[in-house]
Amino acid sequence: MKDIIQEFLNDKKVAIVGASAKKDNFGRSLLLELSKKDYEVYPVNPKCKEVEGRTCVPTVKDLPEDVVSVILAVPASLTNEITEQCIGTPIQRVWMIRGVGRGAYTEKAHQLCLDNNIKVVYGFCPLMFYGDGMHKFHFWMRKTFGKLPAEFQLSPN
Repeated sequence: MKDIIQEFLNDKKVAIVGASAKKDNFGRSLLLELSKKDYEVYPVNPKCKEVEGRTCVPTVKDLPEDVVSVILAVPASLTNEITEQCIGTPIQRVWMIRGVGRGAYTEKAHQLCLDNNIKVVYGFCPLMFYGDGMHKFHFWMRKTFGKLPAEFQLSPN
């Protein structure tokens, strides 16, 4: 998973499914953080026209062809449907965020990605790698107290 996370970090174009204009929306927070770091961020949400001045697209199928990284900032109940939308598109990697509870992860979506050669990251909050301050501290805590996979020695950006 370390290599896939590094691919996400290196890819300067990323879509965030579930970003909305609501102030307490995690996808919006992630969009703002990545934008500060010069990522080109594409919000995906069929219920929004725009988020923080960026035009939303309704589904991952509507993303530009050069966007191959997708972060799912949605409830797990939507993950399978969104993962199915990724099949047959240029999407190469999906990050199923980990927040409170299980986050966006489902076993079915994970297997669907694997069956369709889409790389998967799960079990981590993206802000541990993209963020600053408390987010980097969270990464350090997990690394220090053995909550990262043994092969994982990546430093956050």
